[in-house]
Amino acid sequence: MMMRPPRRGIVPVVPPVSTSWRRIDAWLSRYAPKALGELRPPASWRSLQEAESRLGFPLPTDLRESLRCHDGDGSLLGVLPCRRLYSVSEIIEVRETRMEIWEPDDPDQAEAPWWGTKWVPISGSHGDDHFIDAGEGMWQNHLGDAVHDDQACFLGWPSLGSWLHEVAEAMEHHNQSWFGAVTSPKINGNGDIDWWN
Repeated sequence: MMMRPPRRGIVPVVPPVSTSWRRIDAWLSRYAPKALGELRPPASWRSLQEAESRLGFPLPTDLRESLRCHDGDGSLLGVLPCRRLYSVSEIIEVRETRMEIWEPDDPDQAEAPWWGTKWVPISGSHGDDHFIDAGEGMWQNHLGDAVHDDQACFLGWPSLGSWLHEVAEAMEHHNQSWFGAVTSPKINGNGDIDWWN
């Protein structure tokens, strides 16, 4: 079931994506250096341009800025609480696979979409992908979840930047009382991050 669009009103100021990534990197360096090592180096400008050429439209601004901080991660389950972050090449590969399978003329798509024309996958595993809507309209830039065997839904995050900011906040409050929209992580004895328990 699709979520309702956010109510209009005062929009909180969200810092640049690069600022949130600096906070995330600093926290990982201090508390989970192994996880920091699983984040890839920045994507090149050339790879981003090639990706946009294959997509046929510009990458969402926040995603482009995020990829210039880290070109995804090489972990098994994901460094952040969103499944594993995709690299530029994985974004294109996953999107092209979904576009080949997707049947936009299927009448069920109108009520319960499985994929969208300008949805850009950003993270995932086993055919379940988080995405950003790069299209026009009320869901532009919003984050969504498209599982492999059911309808997709939007998650309530108006942008990748707003979500990364909340992740940084959750990390920095990991040893305090924290009641944010993202659960604060736990660090086990091996230095692994656990976002789920």
